[in-house]
Amino acid sequence: MATQTVELVHEKNILVEKKYHMSYDEFAEKHLFANYPVVIGDACEAWSAKKKFTPEFFKKHYSDREVTISGKTYSLGEYIDWMLTGDETNPAPYPCTLQIESEYPELLRDVMPPLKYAQPSRIGSKLVPNRLLSGANTLEIFFGSPGALFPYVHYDFMCLHAFITQLYGEKEFTVIPPDQTQYLYPTPGNAWVSQVNDIWNPDLEKYPLFAKSTPVSFVVGPGETLFIPCGWWHTARSLTPTISVALDSLNASNWKNFMNEVDMNMQKHRPKLAKAVQTYLSVAGGVLGTLEKAGVRV
Repeated sequence: MATQTVELVHEKNILVEKKYHMSYDEFAEKHLFANYPVVIGDACEAWSAKKKFTPEFFKKHYSDREVTISGKTYSLGEYIDWMLTGDETNPAPYPCTLQIESEYPELLRDVMPPLKYAQPSRIGSKLVPNRLLSGANTLEIFFGSPGALFPYVHYDFMCLHAFITQLYGEKEFTVIPPDQTQYLYPTPGNAWVSQVNDIWNPDLEKYPLFAKSTPVSFVVGPGETLFIPCGWWHTARSLTPTISVALDSLNASNWKNFMNEVDMNMQKHRPKLAKAVQTYLSVAGGVLGTLEKAGVRV
């Protein structure tokens, strides 16, 4: 079936499209290796979570479970009540996240089969030490209320790709391309986080270069998956009560970017090991590439 495309946003040479029936080959060519975002309209079509993950479901089955947000602890039932009644003047704290693999493993079957566009992923491979990924091998559920803003503008840690699947409600995402990093004022010591917290009302006296950036905003709705490539700055705000599932991905397309991030961290914390780690990752990348072409997962 041919790809169906809907244009979401076209601003200052940045075009974000929504695509249906997209082949993996088209995704790999135009988005994965081109490092360009896209909204995939039907990636999670086979997930039972598409209908199952509602506020009512989580309140019925997990109301007493605790969640901690910005140092404060709430019951999930209490949070969901706030999420459903919150607004821009009184939004529920955000983000409220649940770790599926470690905390709610019984929900894994609801987000299966894995998104084909996120495969193959080297996260979880025996050849990639987990400590280099800082816990990225998890599926996260995000809850949000109207008016809830992600607390900062960032690109995904370790330069991983992100797949964010909206399952309930609508969320507005804003993306800024990697070649505008100089306008985002990366935080010293945390270069993946921008010092410009509020991109809707930026302090241009403090961050004048931000005026040269071209943020692009668009809405992602239920059943749609946003692919945010490595290095793309982004943030989000909920327009309604929202539930989404996010995962990170690492493969041949962002392997060199990942190696660079690892090297920066090693130079900061374990400089004597940095060269050895880079040599190992270079070899491992070649081995994994060969195995992936043969359809072998390790």
